[in-house]
Formats: sequence, structure tokens, C-alpha cells
Amino acid sequence: MIRSLATRLVHSLVSLLSVSLLCFALLRAAPGDYFTALRLEPGLSRQTLRSIEQQADPGSSLVRRYVRWCGAVLHGDFGISLAYHMPVRSLVMDRILNTLLLAGTGLFLAWLIGLIAGLLRGQPRAFVQMCSSLLWSIPEPVLALLLLFAALRLHALASLRIDDAGPVTSWGHWRNLAQQIALPALAMTLSYLPLVLRHVQSGLEAAQHAPAVEAAHAHGIPSRTLLLHYILPETANPLISLLGLSVGSLLSASLFIEVLFGWPGLGQILLSAILMRDTNIVVAGVFASATILILGNLLSDLLLWFHDPRLRGAAL
Repeated sequence: MIRSLATRLVHSLVSLLSVSLLCFALLRAAPGDYFTALRLEPGLSRQTLRSIEQQADPGSSLVRRYVRWCGAVLHGDFGISLAYHMPVRSLVMDRILNTLLLAGTGLFLAWLIGLIAGLLRGQPRAFVQMCSSLLWSIPEPVLALLLLFAALRLHALASLRIDDAGPVTSWGHWRNLAQQIALPALAMTLSYLPLVLRHVQSGLEAAQHAPAVEAAHAHGIPSRTLLLHYILPETANPLISLLGLSVGSLLSASLFIEVLFGWPGLGQILLSAILMRDTNIVVAGVFASATILILGNLLSDLLLWFHDPRLRGAAL
């Protein structure tokens, strides 16, 4: 297990380096830079522009800039934002926490509803399948837009910001947060739900035909015991793998919804940084997304290792 974990960590480190280097290369290959638009500012003197360019050192080679960035990252420094004139680390970290709050809420609700709805039988199961097919057929951006239009029509869209209602310990803060997160979290839940529900239902159907489940059913074991001790453990492995992928996509899955609903997460600032060619913010956002993806895969591997004794035997 330790050897396998060490191998995965090495692969993860190589993946992070490859993703960050590719991001640097793509941004360098794209036409124009941050200073192209800055030179058009009428109120900006040439001396000030030259001073900013010297600090950013845009003329250095790709390898030199990347090596310098890697050395700074080892000390927790992701550089300075050219557009916001502040450290990227503090700028991005606050936004990542908001993104994880939104995406985590949507993911939790989707799995909770998916697991409960996947266990239904009879007419309720047919109704759930019909709703799931309907959600599958609607693209996620269209679904989010429909929710936004409905909220505007019903005047249910909260106009407050997260930090408008006082300290974290106050009731007003949590009420404001619930109002602000309700619609984007609902959009996240509905986008996750069809995939979760489809895997839960298919996993349960496959588990019911497993030899151990059929043998237990032939011995007259009660339905509840059969479900809890035979069917659900048989279904757990693919669901754990899906959970790891879902956790890994937390940052990337919510970017469009954040921009659409005005949620102060990583999506808004990352979109602005891409448009303004603020390299340090873009690379930091991509690096954070890749890190979350790797951690999600590691989490699923650990859960599979603890759940399935066959994997522990293979590791030994």
C-alpha cells in the first residue's frame, strides 16, 4: 500500500508539473499579452508602464519564467496579479473556498437525492427515471439559464453579497448565505443528479444478479438485510470511483454557474484573468483545479482500499 501510494504521489507531481507547464506554454503562444491593452490606456504614462513591465519581465523565456514560478510555488508564492495588484495566493484562496462551498453543497445534495431515489421501486421508480431522462436531455447551461429566468420572474434572486450580513457568528450571515447559495446550488445539484442516479440504478440492478446476492436471496434472507449487507456493498466500488471523479471536478464543474449567478467564486475571477491575460491567476486557478482532481482520485483509491479486501490483498 505504501509503495503504491508513493507511486501515485510521484505520478500526481508529474501531472501537476505537466499541467502548469502546458498552461504557461498556451498562454505564451496566444497572441497579445496583458500589456497590449494596457498600452491603450490614455491616463497611463510610459514611465509607469515601463516600470510594470520590468517587474513582470514579459521578455524572459518560457523555461526561465516557469522555473522561477516553480521555485516560488515551493515557498507558497504564486506571484502578483497584474490586474488586481495583490498576491495571487490570497486572491485565489478566498474564491476557491466559495467555489468549494457551492460545488460541495450541490454534490452532497445530488448524492443524497440520487441514493434515496435510486432505491425506489414501482411507479415512483418510473417517475424518477422520467425526470432523470428529462434532466439528461437539457444541457447544463440551458438548465442554469432556465433557473435564472424563473428566479428573476418570481423575484427570488438574492441581491446581497456573502459578506453583507455581518460576522460569521451572526444569524443574518447564515440566512444571507442560504439565500445567495440556494439557486446556484440547485443548478449544481440538477447537473450532478442524472449521472449519480444513473450509476446508482445500474449498480443496484447489476448487484441483484451477483452470485452472492442470488445465493442469499435463495436462503430466504429478508429484503432489508439483503439490501444493506449484500446489494449495497456489491454496488459500492463503482459508486466510490464515481464519487472520486465528482470530488475531483468540484472546481471546474461550477465555473459557468458561478459566472451566471454572480457567485463570488473562482469562476468570475478566472474568466476575467483569461480575458485580461493575467497569467499568474490563470495558472494558479488551473493548478488548483488539477490538485483537487488528483486529491479526488486519491480519495477514491483510499476508500476502495478500505472497502474492498481484495485490493488490500493485492497491495500486500
